[in-house]
Amino acid sequence: MLNDQAGQRNRVTAPSNAWLCLALLGLTIAVYAPVRHHDFLNYDDNDYVTENPHVTAGLTRDSIVWAWTQPHSATWHPLTTLSHLLDCQLFGTEPGPPHLVNVALHALNTLLLFGVLVRMTARPWRSACVAALFAIHPIHIESVAWIAERKDVLSACFWMLTLWTYVAYVRQPRARRYALVLAAYVAALLSKPMVVTLPFTLLLLDLWPLERWGAGPGPGGGSARRSRHSDHELPRLVLEKLPLFILAGVAATITMITQQHVGAVVSLQRSSFGDRIANALVAYVAYLVKMLWPSGLAPIYPFVAPLPTWQVVGSMALLVAITSGALWQIRRRPYLAVGWLWYVGTLVPVIGLVQYGSHAIADRYTYVPSIGLYLIAAWGVPDLLERWKHRQVACAALAAIGIIGYALVASVQLRYWQDSVSLFRHTLAVTQNNAVAENHLGAALVVLGEHSEGARHLAAGDRINRATEAQHYVRQLENDPTSVEAHIRLGRLLADSGDTNGAAAHYREAIRLNPNMGAAHNNLAVILESTGQTDAAIAEYREVVRLQPERAESRSNLAAVLASAGRPDQAIEQFRIALQLKPQLVDTRFGLANAYAQAGLVREAIAELDELLRERPDWPAAEATLAWLLATSDDAEVRNAARAVQLAEDAARHSERGDPEVLNSLAAAYAAQGRFRDAADTAATAIGAARTAQRPALVSALNERLAQYRAAQAARESAGAQQP
Repeated sequence: MLNDQAGQRNRVTAPSNAWLCLALLGLTIAVYAPVRHHDFLNYDDNDYVTENPHVTAGLTRDSIVWAWTQPHSATWHPLTTLSHLLDCQLFGTEPGPPHLVNVALHALNTLLLFGVLVRMTARPWRSACVAALFAIHPIHIESVAWIAERKDVLSACFWMLTLWTYVAYVRQPRARRYALVLAAYVAALLSKPMVVTLPFTLLLLDLWPLERWGAGPGPGGGSARRSRHSDHELPRLVLEKLPLFILAGVAATITMITQQHVGAVVSLQRSSFGDRIANALVAYVAYLVKMLWPSGLAPIYPFVAPLPTWQVVGSMALLVAITSGALWQIRRRPYLAVGWLWYVGTLVPVIGLVQYGSHAIADRYTYVPSIGLYLIAAWGVPDLLERWKHRQVACAALAAIGIIGYALVASVQLRYWQDSVSLFRHTLAVTQNNAVAENHLGAALVVLGEHSEGARHLAAGDRINRATEAQHYVRQLENDPTSVEAHIRLGRLLADSGDTNGAAAHYREAIRLNPNMGAAHNNLAVILESTGQTDAAIAEYREVVRLQPERAESRSNLAAVLASAGRPDQAIEQFRIALQLKPQLVDTRFGLANAYAQAGLVREAIAELDELLRERPDWPAAEATLAWLLATSDDAEVRNAARAVQLAEDAARHSERGDPEVLNSLAAAYAAQGRFRDAADTAATAIGAARTAQRPALVSALNERLAQYRAAQAARESAGAQQP
């Protein structure tokens, strides 16, 4: 437990502590001041602030209720949400002030960390070194410079306050002081549930520097001695923290339920537990490397599986070696075990055993865990140099070099966070196959009017996503070749990429494994239809209808291919059944109208199109088709040239400029009204549009009609068939 000597030491160094606080504050401001000019990002900032009407409304009654009762961006953290509401209430949606709020919280966290370490260890210079590394390390840029990560700096603030109240409780165990510990911890949990590990951290601090159990040196790392409490005190210390453990369990349960409900948790089918363990082992080492040598930092590092065996085995060996060494030194140098277990333990909730999203690691997750490593550095370096004659000078020089170096790197890294384009250009420069970065950079460029470059990045993101997903299903089939779902999903990806043969092979294998899988039959039918194998496609669609007789879409698909195969009577039957099952299917009604026209039932076709246009009055395809029937029918009672012109002109206004089908109908309508010059001019324009669209059959038909129009002859269809 903290002793009187430690308290006396603190009083003696109080003036220097004030100067150290000012230095830490100045250092933090010097690094982070530029964020006042930074913009919102299109990555999470839109969900947390700019496009969230609950947040932009400010502190209204409804928004406050929403903050306490609904998850915000897949997580329930009402205090963080309320802080965003307060930002909007005070500053509107200007990005500068909320950035500065993050910096202010980070500066406060730095001072609180320094203060609590001094109270526990009576070593102000070592404590200041820990706080300085925390303040300016480049890996923390993400937590501070990203408005969406307010939850990091806010939860850490309450984490530090929990430590302060806990130290006060340890000095004078009173119920009121313990209540303050609980209150601060609840606030931390309500800011970000990652702090569930805090009770375990308090147990580590009980070992060192509070010395409430086990053996260890005196405060600040003095000579080894037996502590006031022996090892058998550990159960009592665990029991003392039982209320904190209960709160942590409740918070973890709420978080898991919430994130599963919104679909944020990646299933084991998408990412196996073995892959997650491998990623976790490599992640621990990756974070270590980034904290020692902070280069290539980015907001998203794609999850890669499988990882190279040497990386997994090497990471596991290194972690075992470090852990063993720290535990071996636990009596002589307890700060090694405490710092290392702080780092390892506080990362457990986010190390990837339960995977959220598509990232392998995230710099923001190290905001609190890194403190453990800073403790090791601040206490370990002086121990290593203990025999040196000029130890203090050497320690000061090393600390200065490290802090200045990290501060300079942090200043450079901070520039990338000024806007979405800068951030994701940098991200693509330091990562590979990063679909998230490609998509967000593409979206940001499109907003700026750089449509061509933006489209390239969006397309690249889509390709990466498809390739990654395909690789996942290939691995799944290697482990389980009988997975019908994997065959179907891989088939869809191959079909989307243009590999119709590969897609068909996987659909056929899925059907072999489960002949009653309607999705496999349907997808195979689509492939067969697209490759001109109409009879085979009809057979597959009929099988789908047999398996799913009450599914209107299945019958509509069968009807469409029957119509394209020249079997309008059979198509009409299936279209009618589909509409009986689901009358709101407008595409099905349009298909039925065309099938009627194909069968020579022009009046029935017109009736269906009239009904369709009552539901969707601005549908150019329906308008053009009805105009064609009214203009070209050989039945004088059906033909209505004036209405045909009106419909065709409406279709031209409602469609894309130069649609050859619409222009064909408009030309026919003009001819039916006797406006042959207009008909010829429109037909000529339609021919050019059809050539551009590579529609040779339509070009041929239009050339024949152009000749008719020039000869002052209207187009006629003896069966009233639809235009080609």
